Amino acid sequence: MKAKELRALSEDLIRDLDLDRSATTEAVCVRLCEVVARRLRREIILRFDDLGAGGTSGLWAVTEDEVHVIIVTTARSWVHRLLILLHEIAHMLCGHRAPRLNAEEGRRLLYPDLSPAMFRILAGRTDLSRRDEREADRVAGVLTRALIDWAGRQPAEPSLPDGDDLVTRAWYSFGYSPERGSRG
Repeated sequence: MKAKELRALSEDLIRDLDLDRSATTEAVCVRLCEVVARRLRREIILRFDDLGAGGTSGLWAVTEDEVHVIIVTTARSWVHRLLILLHEIAHMLCGHRAPRLNAEEGRRLLYPDLSPAMFRILAGRTDLSRRDEREADRVAGVLTRALIDWAGRQPAEPSLPDGDDLVTRAWYSFGYSPERGSRG
């Protein structure tokens, strides 16, 4: 995908996401799948699941009935999950080919009792080349930057410490005082 195409794609996706400034990272993940599914005219099922310690953090596959399934690990923060999801979606946007699943594999993939070992087997069936992986990384990187830029343009209310939580204690340790405000 050429730089100009990629820039237009990221601008279109950000616009189509139509996110509220209070959107959580989880909501962005779900909305991203909805927008890409509509854009590509494909059904996308997104699942977050424990993919085990085998190194697999995300998986994209297609069932016999053309349902695209993306599974992202739960062993990471929500921001990391979003980055993994962006990589898997980038494969779709680049026109890469996902592993095809037969009916039994599709049934097992869509049910939550699938073992981490099965995920590794399915993930190992991919025909994606190093070139495809690099391209998906590049596209995901551009989409990530577009989301970060969008987030940076959102107005944010200042957050003042209150309560007795770790953040409040950290504020006080850096010299915050309710009477003086922040040291500056």
